[in-house]
Amino acid sequence: MEQVNAKSIFSPATGFIARGGFEWTCNPYLGCTFACSYCYAAFLPQNRRPVEDWGKWISAKVNAVELARKHGPKLAGRPLYLSSVTDPYVPAERSLCMTRGILEALVPHQPRLLIQTRGPLVVRDIDVLKRFTSLRVNVTIPTDDEEIKSAFEPKAPPLERRWHALADLAAEGIAVGVCVTPMLPLRDPAAFVARIAALGPAVVVAQHFHDAGKGFGADTGAKARDSLRARGWTEDDYRACVDRMRASMQVYEAEEGFFPPPLRALPPA
Repeated sequence: MEQVNAKSIFSPATGFIARGGFEWTCNPYLGCTFACSYCYAAFLPQNRRPVEDWGKWISAKVNAVELARKHGPKLAGRPLYLSSVTDPYVPAERSLCMTRGILEALVPHQPRLLIQTRGPLVVRDIDVLKRFTSLRVNVTIPTDDEEIKSAFEPKAPPLERRWHALADLAAEGIAVGVCVTPMLPLRDPAAFVARIAALGPAVVVAQHFHDAGKGFGADTGAKARDSLRARGWTEDDYRACVDRMRASMQVYEAEEGFFPPPLRALPPA
């Protein structure tokens, strides 16, 4: 892991994030060590390293908290997406606390904040998260099969820990979203859908592999597509599961599901 001094940690939103209504993105890190083989971020211009090295490196913006304190006022009340090209709760965050420091710096300015993560470490920051008036935490759970997870997300946290994180957040009154993005092969689609429904998330998003021709600007890599094909999981299987989900909950597909959280009032002190 390298440490870098960044010029800024807040960037104007672009692409599907902007179309969803966000004005700003925040990335405390460059790169990601979860090594998801399907990650579209590996193919974006921000990644200046070889695509095949994705998941093997990360750079920490060591002045991120200082920059958040300095530039936080311009985000007051504005929709903010954290994070768009990394995960804010990669393992390095446990000791570096870049994301936590940014959140603490932003509390006085109250952006409309969406946190997108695979990292159960997010529950560490529940005390800070509860101080935001407009917040949703989206957690990605793409399959019900740990073997499949390991094949496509070899260094990402176990699925069960993610479910527990969602439950812990919801128990604290924090709005959560479940992102089945992309949907990977499922062992028991009916039980998977029932578990999502029982959680009662504010938002459910489903998605097949990224397709640059459908508005994302970055494809899923050939390696991940080949791996999916080898397991016999098709877009028809995805569609059948989405139809099952829609029988019991509202489901947003692909980029339409990434929009800012609504405003809400803080609970009494």
